[in-house]
Amino acid sequence: MPLRNEQGRRASANRRNDMAHRGFWRELKRRHVYRVAAAYAIVGWLLIQVATQVFPVFHLPDWIDQTVVLLILLGFPIALVLAWAFDATPQGIVLTDGQVAADPRAPSQARHAGVAVGLIGVLIAVIAGICWWHFQHGAAQSAQDVAPASTPAFRAGPSTATPSASASLATTLPAKSIAVLPFVNMSGDPKNDYFSDGITEEILDALAQLPHLKVAARTSAFAFKGKAEDLRKVGEVLDVATVLEGSVQKAGDEVRITAQLIDTRSGYHLWSEKYDRKLTSIFAVEDEISKAIADKLEVQLEGAQHQSAAAQRSIDSRAHDFYLRGLPLIAARGPGLRQAAADFQQAVAIDPGYAQAWAALAETQMLLPHYFLEPADTAFPAGEAAAKRALALDPNTASAYVALAMMYRVQWKWQDADTAFQNALQIAPGDAEAADQYGQFLLAVGRLDEALAQIDRAQRLDPLSGIIAATRTNVLTAMHRFADADAQARSMIVGHPGYALGHFIAADVAIFRHQYAAAKSELQTGAKLTGEGPDIYILLVNGIADPAQRGAAIRAVLAASSDTHERLTAPARVKWLMLLGDRDDALDELQRLGHEVMFGQDNVWQPVFDPVRDDPHFQAALKRMGLPGSPTPKNMP
Repeated sequence: MPLRNEQGRRASANRRNDMAHRGFWRELKRRHVYRVAAAYAIVGWLLIQVATQVFPVFHLPDWIDQTVVLLILLGFPIALVLAWAFDATPQGIVLTDGQVAADPRAPSQARHAGVAVGLIGVLIAVIAGICWWHFQHGAAQSAQDVAPASTPAFRAGPSTATPSASASLATTLPAKSIAVLPFVNMSGDPKNDYFSDGITEEILDALAQLPHLKVAARTSAFAFKGKAEDLRKVGEVLDVATVLEGSVQKAGDEVRITAQLIDTRSGYHLWSEKYDRKLTSIFAVEDEISKAIADKLEVQLEGAQHQSAAAQRSIDSRAHDFYLRGLPLIAARGPGLRQAAADFQQAVAIDPGYAQAWAALAETQMLLPHYFLEPADTAFPAGEAAAKRALALDPNTASAYVALAMMYRVQWKWQDADTAFQNALQIAPGDAEAADQYGQFLLAVGRLDEALAQIDRAQRLDPLSGIIAATRTNVLTAMHRFADADAQARSMIVGHPGYALGHFIAADVAIFRHQYAAAKSELQTGAKLTGEGPDIYILLVNGIADPAQRGAAIRAVLAASSDTHERLTAPARVKWLMLLGDRDDALDELQRLGHEVMFGQDNVWQPVFDPVRDDPHFQAALKRMGLPGSPTPKNMP
């Protein structure tokens, strides 16, 4: 009996629990909670779709979209609680009681749906209020010359900027200036970095052709790759008022590109867009982005020239892929130039009408001898043919003119080189590479004041470039501004400790300042980076500092060659002989000098040649090279 009673009690409890459970769901149904949930979900989903599709059309910032979604999600449980607790009746909103279902005035489904819609209406009003505040706040900011498009996009991280510093920065940065930061590779495969980097560089090159827009060069912009820097710091370092950043996602023959323009002074978004296209339309997208930025920054496009030749014709996507693979290699210089040349050759083999690929191949060929990767007598003719092919396909290919000018400079065709550089800079006035190469040319012909002005301009475009810093050091040394040259050299070494040529140039400056210990240290570092033995360089500096060791040093120079020591080229041997005081052998070597590649620290305008400027043999050597007898600010050979 006790057991039977216990079982009965359990059965009775189970029945009560089951009835309570069914009663709860019946109560949810009676209170129309289901209907409110369904109505809320439908209206909320529609509102989210409208927000995500319509807001970008008006260039509203991403945070507004996110706010809409967040408020709707937060409002869902609130709507369910209100549906349980309240009813909408003809007499108004009332608390739900136990008799409501039998009441003929009970709320209809439409009224309960109205509760959901009404709640969403309240949310919309809140969102509208936020947007109104945003635009009002933006207008106030606009009056202070700050872009009014979004909340600040400054990245997380420490910042040393103060309000007063930010205000000062806003007044000093050029308004029509931009840095194109490396677009993020969203494909999930790091091997595809070349593609996103290449797209970035193509957009950057297109913007560099706008005559009234300052564009930070690739070297400096890519220094921030993978770094979550505060955009105020980016603007300060690169001296730009805006940055363009984005992402690239490639899948098969489809590509998605997102881009957004941000004011570095305030962090406000100025423009953003998303593009889903085929790979065959990639050039059109790049031109659309360039035009949108030009419009936003009120930079005048030069007629129809803003549309690239690549956008006007169909480029084979396989050729474009090889071209993009080569771009980071040519930018990095060094041994990778060989692979860059191979990639560009593949590109033009696939698509012989690809002008930019021909120009990139030409520039690579011209650089190979400078890095001791191929003899000039084979590299230059190949580069010249590629450059002329590029210009035949598209006369507005600036890099092809730069390649030709580099060759003409080595061949002592000074007027041809000057004309080619002028053509390049007219097409792409914001091209830091063209400005740097032109500065090197002006140094080579002895137009030192112009050289410094041009290289300063290049450095403003590309402040983090080691190559430009090296050229500037050479120009300052030629001008006998040794303290300034030393400061520039030190800055170059700090920023680029692995740049071998930088250490060799810094050693020259130290020698002119009679800082022989520092010179030997720099030469040892440079030799180690190039894989050379440093002993001969130590011997040469000791010979300069100590007359007793001078004879051994001179014999070492005369016996050396670029085959045994990479940096002891014919022009470099002339320089070392002059430093060691062996003027006769130095002038004999100078007279025999052919069209070897000369570095800035080895050219005839460096202080090392000061003792022989009036020597007939030196003047005869200058005449043979087609150079003026002395460096002058405006002299043109």
